[in-house]
Amino acid sequence: MEQERIWLLLGRKVSGEASMAELRELEELLVQYPELRYQVSVLSNMPVPETTPAWAEKTELALEKHLLRLGNDLAAAEQPAESNVRHRKGRAGILVALSSLVVLLGGYCLFLLNSKTTPKAPAEMAEIQTRNGSRSRATLPDGTEVWLNGGSRITYQRDMNTQQKREVYLSGEAYFNVAKDAENPFVVKTDRMAVNVLGTAFNVKAYPNEEQTETSLISGSVEVVPANDQERRIQLQPNQKFIIRHTQDGNAQPTLGYSVEQVKMNGQNDLINETAWCDNVLVFDNESFASVALKMERWFGVKVYLADKKLKAYRFTGTFKNESLPQILEALKVTSSFRCEIKGNEVFINQ
Repeated sequence: MEQERIWLLLGRKVSGEASMAELRELEELLVQYPELRYQVSVLSNMPVPETTPAWAEKTELALEKHLLRLGNDLAAAEQPAESNVRHRKGRAGILVALSSLVVLLGGYCLFLLNSKTTPKAPAEMAEIQTRNGSRSRATLPDGTEVWLNGGSRITYQRDMNTQQKREVYLSGEAYFNVAKDAENPFVVKTDRMAVNVLGTAFNVKAYPNEEQTETSLISGSVEVVPANDQERRIQLQPNQKFIIRHTQDGNAQPTLGYSVEQVKMNGQNDLINETAWCDNVLVFDNESFASVALKMERWFGVKVYLADKKLKAYRFTGTFKNESLPQILEALKVTSSFRCEIKGNEVFINQ
């Protein structure tokens, strides 16, 4: 069913009816089915001929037969006629999308048959993932170095070094030292933004369960494009960061807008707070207990339970290197009164 959803969303995209949420859904599904990305890319760039009424009627009949095979009784004979009219109108957008897609599929087949060279097979996707409690470093095929924080994942084409656009998909937090290649830009995509670079060092934090997504530029230059506002393009200078504030629901639209701020230097060790994790330094910068708990979960591979809302509002500032979880909790107790109990991989905190 998910693959059928991909083709339906593609039809809406090429017919110009897809919403931003549907475009993001299509991109997320293609991460799950990377073998379809090549076909989708070709179809997305083919012109769409106008459909005739006769074609639309044939498409509608084909759609009804297909849905009936899936077990959906669209005839609904027992329902009032008015209901059937509304249902038929509701399918109009789907029919436009599918008719456009069918035309494109026909064109795609002709493209493959008439091509003088055999089309490349869909690019094989690679994935690097880190569990909570671990951090890793890797070198991508183009020579770009990547540091992954706990609970993070990147996916990319194995032959990205041969692509005109080097694309990486990120969920979580990663620091990139991008290999310079002026002719083949490097792009990091998350659910909330795309970061376009040529050769530079920057950090992207895009955890789905946090209330903001950040890009912090350390050197070079990057352009950030919010996923839901692609007309907006923000150029960052070194030591600046771009923030999208939103709710913790990964599917929700941003509710608090955007901002550009300076990255923060850590006075204790001359590190930048936003990238200190690359040096195994855990930093809390006037953060709520809720935010601190999420960081400790990813840092130590545990689950932290805060007993009530008052605890979540406590705020902490601190820098820790090589300290254990019990040592950090004891240090936090110095400024705030709470009790904690560690049972295996679970931490229970209450007043």
